[in-house]
Amino acid sequence: LGSMSSFNQNVRLNYNIPINKLPFLDWVTSNASYNANYRWTASSRSTQNIMGNINENEATLQLNANADLTKLYNKVPYFKEITTPKRQNRNSRQPKKEEEVAIDTTGKAPGKNYGKIIGDGALKILLSVKKVSFSMSESNGVSLPGYMFEPDYIGLNAMSGAPGLGFVLGGNNNIIDKAINGNWLTTDTTFNQPYSERFNSTYNYKVTLEPFQDFKIDVSGNRTYVETFSEYFRADNNGVFHFYTPTNGGNFSISHMMAATSFKDGDMLFEELLKNRQDIAMRLASQNALWVEMGSPMVYDTLGNGMYPYGFGANSQDVLTYAFIATYSGQDPNSVGFEVFKKVALPNWTLNFSGLTRIPALKKIFKTINITHSYRSNYSISSWATNINYDANNSMLMYEGTSIRIPEYDMAQIVVSEQYAPLIGMTLALHSNLSPSFEFRKSRTVTLSFMNNQLTETAGREIIIGCGYTFKDIGIVFTSMGGNSSKTSNDLTLKLDIGFRKDMTVLRSIDEDYSQISSGQNKINIYLTADYDFSSRLGMQAFFKHDVTDPFIANSFKTSNTFAGVTLRFSLTQ
Repeated sequence: LGSMSSFNQNVRLNYNIPINKLPFLDWVTSNASYNANYRWTASSRSTQNIMGNINENEATLQLNANADLTKLYNKVPYFKEITTPKRQNRNSRQPKKEEEVAIDTTGKAPGKNYGKIIGDGALKILLSVKKVSFSMSESNGVSLPGYMFEPDYIGLNAMSGAPGLGFVLGGNNNIIDKAINGNWLTTDTTFNQPYSERFNSTYNYKVTLEPFQDFKIDVSGNRTYVETFSEYFRADNNGVFHFYTPTNGGNFSISHMMAATSFKDGDMLFEELLKNRQDIAMRLASQNALWVEMGSPMVYDTLGNGMYPYGFGANSQDVLTYAFIATYSGQDPNSVGFEVFKKVALPNWTLNFSGLTRIPALKKIFKTINITHSYRSNYSISSWATNINYDANNSMLMYEGTSIRIPEYDMAQIVVSEQYAPLIGMTLALHSNLSPSFEFRKSRTVTLSFMNNQLTETAGREIIIGCGYTFKDIGIVFTSMGGNSSKTSNDLTLKLDIGFRKDMTVLRSIDEDYSQISSGQNKINIYLTADYDFSSRLGMQAFFKHDVTDPFIANSFKTSNTFAGVTLRFSLTQ
């Protein structure tokens, strides 16, 4: 019958939380889910009886909640009247009969209730939040190598009951101690695989606002934190287990805000970063009780060209981290929070306005006018690990031979980025079937590397001008070899986009206070397409694309590329 090579088991529970059944909470919906995954993987046949197998589990708990605030507002008649868009009555366009027209003999214009107008306007703003959604999830997992048993029913070994019902359903409960005490693990003295635990926490939120008709704002944020713990274990000649090299590491990402410095000069921001280091260093040192007990010693820092607190040099990791965050986020270095793994996800947004066609003069020319704006920003740590030299009981422990204190975490780099996609965009549709468009996009990514104390700043700007035209009911006749003919009539859509983009990457050395352009280019793109559907299943697109790249660097060459072709699309579904 052979031998087992792997075993996978999944258990999932879903629950709709009946919060909407409660009085006055029918506008809220919520659900929760629990997912448990158990995996057993056999090692090679030649070493399985010696080195054992890999035992893993993972449990994910997820919660989703949604609030439709329009339903809540509609419970109050006056709020419903304010928030419901007014619809024009067709009968109101008909002139009143002469005898129905009231004549004002006083000569006075009807008065306006300005208090009501202001009050209703303020209420509309307060009631502009229409929908709110929130989701969060947490997952925990364990990887236990050296496991000597095989799973039988529901993942449990029939003889020993290992690894326990709790483990196969996603629990941990000190599984490594249970495995050692239960003699589940290999006692081979050459065993060299790590035990590991994984933790992942995420949350997302989204808020939809409609301050007035045809104007929609989506505000969103997200946060992801990943941590992994691992340590090696091995039995000695007496069968006693020992643990080696415990490490924590992971990555981190959260929505951020850089709008305050979006249009500032990069050279000026870099100089501001260098200047902010001294303020950050003093704040960090003053919050360190041991530094204060030492008498608040100061030393001259040659890289910072000034006096810095002992242990908090100009290019120490903590000082650079918070000076970097303060500078490129546009925050005051004297008030920026000292938090590497931020808790609160800052809002990003998307705006859409389509109400200009309510103006009669524009409505005569355009079918639709859409104006868009979007902003996205992110703060991330690509990888971090606990510093094995860090001592929680001695916050002023220095690297040997230096006056730089040892930080709690080792980080390779911190990245902040933002994208205006677009900063401003406009899409028009004319009654003549012409559809011009315009977009201006802007992006920026700044990377702080602790390996060489260097900033890498990449900035891009792009203008896209487009125009489309639809030829209605273009007929094409197909004639078979037998003389039979058939005709199809559909729309032919032409679309032309011309893009002008500028990208530039600048390397900035913090140690040497020096910047230079490492790469960059001006690029022009021309993209033309023609789309025609022969039927609901068969369509064709002819395309032409031409781009020209003109680099900034002398050792790079100007290039151009041209692509053209025809694509046929056939759908097998209805």
